[in-house]
Amino acid sequence: MPPSLDPRRVSVATVFAALAGGWRAFRRFPASAAGFAAVFALIGVALFSLLLHLGLAPMMLPLAGGFLLVGPAVLAGFFALRRVAEAARRPGPADVLAGFRQAPRGLWVLAGVCCLLFLIWVSDAATVYSFMIGAGDVPAGEGGLAARVLRFHLWTSLMGAVLASIVFCITAFAVPLLFDGRASLVQAVTASVRAVFASPAAALVWALLLGAAVIATIHFPPLLMLSLPCLAFASDLLYLEVFPPEGQTR
Repeated sequence: MPPSLDPRRVSVATVFAALAGGWRAFRRFPASAAGFAAVFALIGVALFSLLLHLGLAPMMLPLAGGFLLVGPAVLAGFFALRRVAEAARRPGPADVLAGFRQAPRGLWVLAGVCCLLFLIWVSDAATVYSFMIGAGDVPAGEGGLAARVLRFHLWTSLMGAVLASIVFCITAFAVPLLFDGRASLVQAVTASVRAVFASPAAALVWALLLGAAVIATIHFPPLLMLSLPCLAFASDLLYLEVFPPEGQTR
């Protein structure tokens, strides 16, 4: 591993400073950032509407949590917007497309793994749903449908937390490292895991903030147009604190 991939330890305060920086970045070009995030808000509306139409409302929470598994795959567009703004240029939709076009092969491989885990997660959640709730033709009350839905959410939350933790460890810093071309796929994933364990308190707080913010706002998809860009920009800023560019004082 090259010295530039030796993670710097950071504190919980650094996480909140990155969040504040993410909010400031969003305020600099809200239209472009919110416009890109609106794509995912519309997808969320469509999926939730479909679940409600099919009578599968309890699956909304597992599906919302599943976004944490595929979220890293969309970061390249937000990173591109922030980098363009840092270069004193006005970012726009073309920069989002350019960000994905310049993404190296390793980043697409990592995105594919995230999408595969998402499909596995949805399949597992649907299987648990069929066993715990089924057609939902049991009476409400103690031991009835309401209790089954509660148990379903409990078990799927525990299952999802395990998958989300794995994805967080391997992608939290690997995605920006790959986007900047500073590491190969194996090096980026290794560096990301090392960074998480080097600053466990900060990593835990960041993971909890990501999970809580995404799951809470995805249930009201328009809020994603605010939360998604801010969190993505904060992720980029936190990465630069943990892995400063070469030549910067560590």
